[in-house]
Amino acid sequence: MENEIKGYRLETCFSSAGCPNQAVNSHDLIQQIEKQLSKRNLKSFLKERVKGPLKIHHEFVVSVSDCPNACSRPQIVDIGLIGSRKPEVSEESCSHCRACVEICQEKALMISIEDNSPNIDFNHCLSCGQCLKVCPTGTLYGSALGYRILVGGKLGRHPQLGKELPGIYSIEDTLKTVGWYLDYYQRHNREGERLGEIINREKMEISDKKESIR
Repeated sequence: MENEIKGYRLETCFSSAGCPNQAVNSHDLIQQIEKQLSKRNLKSFLKERVKGPLKIHHEFVVSVSDCPNACSRPQIVDIGLIGSRKPEVSEESCSHCRACVEICQEKALMISIEDNSPNIDFNHCLSCGQCLKVCPTGTLYGSALGYRILVGGKLGRHPQLGKELPGIYSIEDTLKTVGWYLDYYQRHNREGERLGEIINREKMEISDKKESIR
């Protein structure tokens, strides 16, 4: 198995084949993350720390999904990226067609028609962008296009879901954040443990890294 180990894995969904749920096109981002990971020489890094042969569960895993359906399971990897388009209400008049309400998969709780315009409940909105695609008047528009970022997810004997950083990150800030967590992972790694285990051991507070990565 060790001959097949690269030290990292980059997993993606299949939206490049034309998925209708795609919120963003991640092709360029995936290429840039691949370059980031390959430059780290993570296989040699792990061989210096892991006792015994390397196995697939030792690899650092980044997963990219182009929409909140998250087919590539970004919740259970070291760094998970979920493509997002956050809706906002413009000054364009609403036609009251209710197309946005009908397409919302969050049981129509995301948007309701009030005061002659859509009303967005961000406690339920997943920023999937589907409402933007069906709005015929431009009343809804995308105010943020980018990625939700989850860190520290893993399976194994003590599985845990990744913790989400607040906000939606641009491609530039997403790449910087991936780099920041890779630095943290390599700086604190002792025996080839996963990022989530390091975060737990170091009692690191998961917070918005947008300021610290600039």
